[in-house]
Amino acid sequence: MRIGRPGVPRTTAYDLPLAAVVLALVAIGLAMVYSASGIRALDALDDPSYFLVQQAAWATVGLAGMVLAARLDHRALRRAAAPLGVVALVLLVVVLVPGVGTCAGGACRWLRVTAFAGIQPAELAKLALIVYLAFWLAARRDRIAAVGTMLPFALLVAAVAGLVVAEPDLGTAIVLAAIALALYFAAGARLAAFAGLGALGAVLTVALAVAQPYRLQRLLTFLDPWKDPQGAGFQAIQSLYGLALGGPFGAGLGAGTEKFGFLPAPYTDSIFSVIGNELGMVGTGLVIFLFLVLAFRGTRIALRAPDAEGSLLAIGITVWLAFQAWLNMAVVASLVPMTGITLPFISYGGSSLCVGLVAVGILLSVGRAGADGTARVSDPPRGRRDGRPREPAPRGRRGGAGARRGRSLPVPWRSTRARS
Repeated sequence: MRIGRPGVPRTTAYDLPLAAVVLALVAIGLAMVYSASGIRALDALDDPSYFLVQQAAWATVGLAGMVLAARLDHRALRRAAAPLGVVALVLLVVVLVPGVGTCAGGACRWLRVTAFAGIQPAELAKLALIVYLAFWLAARRDRIAAVGTMLPFALLVAAVAGLVVAEPDLGTAIVLAAIALALYFAAGARLAAFAGLGALGAVLTVALAVAQPYRLQRLLTFLDPWKDPQGAGFQAIQSLYGLALGGPFGAGLGAGTEKFGFLPAPYTDSIFSVIGNELGMVGTGLVIFLFLVLAFRGTRIALRAPDAEGSLLAIGITVWLAFQAWLNMAVVASLVPMTGITLPFISYGGSSLCVGLVAVGILLSVGRAGADGTARVSDPPRGRRDGRPREPAPRGRRGGAGARRGRSLPVPWRSTRARS
């Protein structure tokens, strides 16, 4: 009689720690949006809970989308990849049409649907790019270094990022480029090709940063914000003050002072500074820890995915959320030049919150498929002529008893071609 390992029986294949982390980030975001926006909403709209109600409504829609996406087989996204990409490109063009896109602060990034709701096409473009490239690269991973693959890949990414830069929104374009490069590398790109594309992206980013006077001013301000403390360097300095004045435990939720006219965007771009001001090092450390756990769980799902498409989906979503979170926090801490990037799940913004939650649902779907051991559909495993699967031997060993002594992580979709 075979005795199983004692323990709690598995009741679900979903990654519950990942879901718990995302729910915790959303809860922190709702509390901080209310704290950071209450005074402004009271002054402008005579309703201190206005932004909280808006964010809670979007969170409800996003959580519903996350549940639906988690229950959907991620392979079903193959049919939606191209239409979703076309819709995202069309919206990125439409938002630039004068009189159609809603402009604020010199940028046209929103499409107003109703008087109370709108969408930001650049947020949808992030998810659309991940979904399309995941299936597109997975189908071409045996010729990933060929010019016929690398050139269309570069042109597609350049087109999407170029439309976002035209809004203008260089920060989001950088996030899109980082996602695309991560997917290209994970698909099996050679190091030389990957380094070449990365260098090209870095050169273009620097060129765009110095081409416009206001971007060049941001770069100079980053180098020395104290040169103009009441002008260009005001936001950077106040963000640092917010982190420093909080101390270890903060002034208390709702008791911070930096949100009272000092931070230009306390409940969007600079909300991490408000967290440091009110919750201190403990609060900022908790947020950083939660994003680190999200990155770890997402990477774990990618490694255990049953197929290349699922792995690339998980990698793209994880890189997107983790890199954007780091970029927002790095801006607040004056580690990188100022960009208008939101903190995922925490900053105010319906499009960012909803699309991010749907992306987490896709991540949970890939994780469920990997936990269930779902067989691959796109590429059946190689085996003997009689149809029986062939056990792969660990690298550096031959089959037989030597193979049984070693343990290796079976990743059947990975390419055996060396990167360099």
